Amino acid sequence: MSSARPTGRRGSTGVAIAAVLLASFATGGCAAARRSLEPPAAPAGAPSPAELEAVATARRRALRGLRATGKLQVTVDTAEGSEIRRRRLSASQSLLASAPAAFRLEALTPFGVGYVVAADGGSIAAYAPGERVLWRGESDLRTVAAATGVAAEPADVVALLLGVPPVPPLDLAKARVSAAAAGGPTDEATAEVLLHATVRDHPDELVVVGFAHPAAADGAWVPVLYERSTIAGELVLRARFGDFERSPAGPVARRVEIAARGSEAVLRCSGVEPNPAIDPAAFSIPTPAGVRELRFVEPGEAGGGAS
Repeated sequence: MSSARPTGRRGSTGVAIAAVLLASFATGGCAAARRSLEPPAAPAGAPSPAELEAVATARRRALRGLRATGKLQVTVDTAEGSEIRRRRLSASQSLLASAPAAFRLEALTPFGVGYVVAADGGSIAAYAPGERVLWRGESDLRTVAAATGVAAEPADVVALLLGVPPVPPLDLAKARVSAAAAGGPTDEATAEVLLHATVRDHPDELVVVGFAHPAAADGAWVPVLYERSTIAGELVLRARFGDFERSPAGPVARRVEIAARGSEAVLRCSGVEPNPAIDPAAFSIPTPAGVRELRFVEPGEAGGGAS
């Protein structure tokens, strides 16, 4: 089996759109955005850090899968020689997600499916029908990076598709709750309180989770904001969740805004079906007849060469 990176031709719209889609989920870089290190005091009667962490955990447990169609709008900075150019793309998407780390993304074009990425929690495949090429590998940060050009953990991709924050285990010993900063536009997805904590296994990283009471939650707290940054305050990833609708699994976000290094994205979903019955086969891609099968580049290998 040959070894190559699934970059496709420059003119392959499906490949470009899929790469930009997952670029929005990148967690490997820093953007020049900072949150104040001295947030306002917690409002009277605010939940404790442990109670807010329990709310986020309960949302992840309640919403374990999703089927939807979506409209993705992406702005991404790309290097072209010595210059950085800003590209704007828009595409329709067919989405499937199943926690903790299974997903399928299909970029839809007027001529059909332009690009597919599918991961089942153990393996990942990327298929470009126009290129007649399919790539395979183990599903991890490295292969998601190979499939899209950007490093992203599969579980983080799934969490964002589900509309829930990918909150890692937190160290609550020094966690605190604050009021959200006043000012700026507000809507139902504007955070009312913020949970600030360090990541348990990475004490040099900070997490802020914002909570609000959207109408679809019927008075319950719901996570509407997620930020992860370095201890120096450099933003790694920010996600906002909004346009909630009621469902048997609780409120479901139909709008997800994501900002990461060199990219911004807005995903608007419709026809959202939470916790559907999904055939596990949907998260794999059989090799069609006549399609060349390649494997993802291994560390230290040169791209494009035969193994």
